[in-house]
Amino acid sequence: MRRITSAKVASFGCLGAITIALPSAAGGSSDHPIRSFRPDGPAAALELPSQVSTEYATGREVVTQWMEIWKPMCGSRGAVTTADLTACASAHGADFADPSLVTTVDTPQNGLAATLNIVFSLGASVPAAAVPAFEIAEQYLESQYTDPVTVTITVSYAALGTGVLGATTPVYTSTTYTAGRAGIVAGADPSDTLQALLPPGSSIKVRYSGSSSTITNENKVYFTRANYKATIGTATGNDASMQFSTAVTWDYDPTNGVTGYSFADVVVHEVSHAMGFISAIGLWSKESSSLDLFRFQTTDGTADYNPDTTAEFTARPRLVSSNSPNDAHHTDLVGLEVRLSDGSPYQAAHLREESPTIGIMDPVMSTDVTRYPNFFMTGDWELLDLIGWDRVNLE
Repeated sequence: MRRITSAKVASFGCLGAITIALPSAAGGSSDHPIRSFRPDGPAAALELPSQVSTEYATGREVVTQWMEIWKPMCGSRGAVTTADLTACASAHGADFADPSLVTTVDTPQNGLAATLNIVFSLGASVPAAAVPAFEIAEQYLESQYTDPVTVTITVSYAALGTGVLGATTPVYTSTTYTAGRAGIVAGADPSDTLQALLPPGSSIKVRYSGSSSTITNENKVYFTRANYKATIGTATGNDASMQFSTAVTWDYDPTNGVTGYSFADVVVHEVSHAMGFISAIGLWSKESSSLDLFRFQTTDGTADYNPDTTAEFTARPRLVSSNSPNDAHHTDLVGLEVRLSDGSPYQAAHLREESPTIGIMDPVMSTDVTRYPNFFMTGDWELLDLIGWDRVNLE
């Protein structure tokens, strides 16, 4: 079995804000109330308007309710409080008060067939020098995927605390497991096989404690709004928000090497979170994300938890447990294991910290380093593919 792994210790940070959508029958109240939101650090939660969504796989209409939760940006090392994050959210909104000062980064795709479209909406505080870096990130991500959806991200700048790169918020939604599985299976591209092997039925077996054999039959799954649009159903509105610090030394041009933090790398990393590279670990108590549907224990333990065959992939319980067992979490593709952060010391919405790195979704952001022009590696591509993103055929 191939295993994407290595071994390095460094320091990074955490995922950004989220939005939670809770579906129900059209016109009704949500049948999935928010259950025990429990962030692993400071967070500022903001409710957003509900909307009606049409599921691609069934044509069913559901009412979705949404919430933003601002958290420190990946790579932040400074102290951040909930009050700081509330101020970030407020300042971010104010940055778009005058539409004439907003810059849109949306490079024309020259009449190509429908494909992923990334749109950055830059507030009044964003320096003109940053625009080329957004264009680099936009064009790279669009070149990787064929999904005909638009992902819109608002961006602002502010004076933040020492060591804080910024604050960010992908928008999240939840579906029933049945609807989530149906969307992932229906949206699989011709090369995908594992999606159809997700357990059939109305629930999936999950171990929410790595120190216990107790299994929960989970009937709900969280998606980011961008991931939801690519895989599950229709949705409108902003997909993520980012606020960067004016105190950080940003290098906006990775084409000639970088001094300080590579801005384009950070943007690609954060947009990947918005696309669904996330985990419910550290955000909710006993909940699962779309990517957690493929998360297993690396060691066999007492019950052969690590699947070795497709039959075991379907039958074995998923593992969604912070730091338990320690350093024993991975995404399993049956024949390829991609090691994951277990939630300590780095948030679980990342690949495992390795040297050499195994992907841009490594939880450590280093200075004077860039992955330009090929930001993604195998681990990044494989995991986003699992949750419904269709990679460009490179043959």
